[in-house]
Amino acid sequence: MSKEQIIAAINKCAQEVGRCPTLAELLELSAVTRRDFTHAFGNYTAAVRACGMEPRGRRLTALAILFQDWAGIVRKLKKVPTIDDYQRESAYSTKPLINRFRGWRNVAPMMLAYIERERLEDQWQDVADCIRAELRENTLLEPGLTIGPRGTGKLLKDRPTFGPPLVQSGMICGPENENGMLVLFGMWAWRLGFAIKKVRPGFPDIIALRKIDDQTWQEVRVEVEQESRNFVRHGHSVNGADLIVCWIHNWPECPLEVIELSKMVGEGR
Repeated sequence: MSKEQIIAAINKCAQEVGRCPTLAELLELSAVTRRDFTHAFGNYTAAVRACGMEPRGRRLTALAILFQDWAGIVRKLKKVPTIDDYQRESAYSTKPLINRFRGWRNVAPMMLAYIERERLEDQWQDVADCIRAELRENTLLEPGLTIGPRGTGKLLKDRPTFGPPLVQSGMICGPENENGMLVLFGMWAWRLGFAIKKVRPGFPDIIALRKIDDQTWQEVRVEVEQESRNFVRHGHSVNGADLIVCWIHNWPECPLEVIELSKMVGEGR
């Protein structure tokens, strides 16, 4: 479909609804597809502006809508999309996902958490499997680094010995307190896109750099909790931290970003 045909369709739809149409209205009321205006204009905002109109408001796109779009691309490509893949295949820009999840690297694990939280695995099992495969691949050590302990420890004669652990992890049991969470986050920080600068004795627990893209890192304040609701129980201010890293997320109304490690560690061990 040409630019002129798309512009004509948007104008016709605007006459029918009496205002600048939303994307959903255009797709429902016309023959225009997402691929049409993406190919011709790049995104829906540009298409609307080519008609001399402004999109309605600048509200955040609902996560459910972003998930449907992103997961559909995963299903089509049979892999987690790169930024280039997403820009080519989606009607949306990458900005809503990057802003919501503080970087493209976090999109896949957060989408997996959304699938599990909303119990969507029956409908999106193939997508969940693709994400898990991607996360497992990305948690491998860099080439050339030693995998596993080197076995140089001194044998203590007054202690019992055991067979080798059956999980490849420096921490074989889930954390039972905040100290355990600090250890676990330290182990997982790099693969989650963090580089820890400082561990503090007070609030917030950690000052870290977070990867935004290949050339950009940003300082963030991280509070580590066994349960996300402990943030409230400990009397912390939401203005003093940028995100919570926890083992169990039980504070659904939390205004901060939450990384629930129990959802990630289980698939990345």
